[in-house]
Amino acid sequence: MQHTGISVRLFSRPYGVRSQMERLLLVLALLSVALHGWLLYQLIAVQDFHSAMTFLYLFSLLPFALFMISVWLDHNPGYQRHLTISALGLRYRLGFMQREHDFDWEEVERMTLGSHTLTFELKNGEQHAISLDAVNHEQTLQRIRAELIQIAADKEITIEMTQN
Repeated sequence: MQHTGISVRLFSRPYGVRSQMERLLLVLALLSVALHGWLLYQLIAVQDFHSAMTFLYLFSLLPFALFMISVWLDHNPGYQRHLTISALGLRYRLGFMQREHDFDWEEVERMTLGSHTLTFELKNGEQHAISLDAVNHEQTLQRIRAELIQIAADKEITIEMTQN
């Protein structure tokens, strides 16, 4: 059977929240730019060099920096948490800027499917545990389980189902 593969983003919040957060970050970044203009005027033209004013100027960089990080992540999605299941193997990243793990199905000796966890035991003794708590849609969880069950049957991998 041909496997289509699955790619799941493992975020801690539902996908709809991301667009709301992006809009909020954009507004904060625009306000930050306006505040920078005013503070720069205060620092240069008025020569008001109080430490509180300088701190406020530096602190106002935060929303703009967060916005730029968000834009960078959109162009470099490989740094985000994800789980990718393909006909060749599995690839996942559990945290931001953490090392990406991948292995082929030929390396897997046994897999355990829990209600919100996946555990893979490789033939070399390594164990890989992946939490699916961040996946909020039951249909996506069912699709992941169905794909893994089909792959286990095709590749003759021992599979264990648990309720954890």
